[in-house]
Amino acid sequence: MIRSILGSRSIISAISKNPAECRRVLFSTESQASESSNSQHESIIDFVETIVETSPDENKSFATLLRHSKFMQLGDFNNRLVVGKITQRIQDDLYIDFGLKFEAVCKAPSINTEAYRSGARVLLRLHDPELSERFLGSNKDLTLLEADATLIRLLRYVPGAVRRNKPEAKKDISTGTQATEPIPSEASNPQ
Repeated sequence: MIRSILGSRSIISAISKNPAECRRVLFSTESQASESSNSQHESIIDFVETIVETSPDENKSFATLLRHSKFMQLGDFNNRLVVGKITQRIQDDLYIDFGLKFEAVCKAPSINTEAYRSGARVLLRLHDPELSERFLGSNKDLTLLEADATLIRLLRYVPGAVRRNKPEAKKDISTGTQATEPIPSEASNPQ
């Protein structure tokens, strides 16, 4: 019952603005045994009616909210320059997240290819935020789960992982295996 009463967003936002009043009405211990369930129901409804005030902004339709949203203000994506972050690299394919539904998949350039690693920021020219095609025998387009973009250049290079507090690995010439140098103990260090 309470869930159906408190279901709307405006009521929930009003309750979050007045949590003390909400606790007082919903969890009051004053003579609960003598109150009937009908009077409890009425007190909750009275509470909800007192805190719910609809403003003109809350009565806007979905179409109006969508039309005035930041997403619609972006405009057409065709040839728009966006900044993305490389999330994954598989051989020469770079998977780049630029903040929309799907990642862009671009080829790594042959020059300075080591710099294009996970975490690097790149500049892209976005052509289509969602690639989709109609396959043979299908009435609907199927998405390819990627965006169409062209890699322009590297914006910020992310250096490789820096090893800290690890002994340097050296190759043992006689056995051909990796051997680590022993870490000197404090007992062998006379001071």
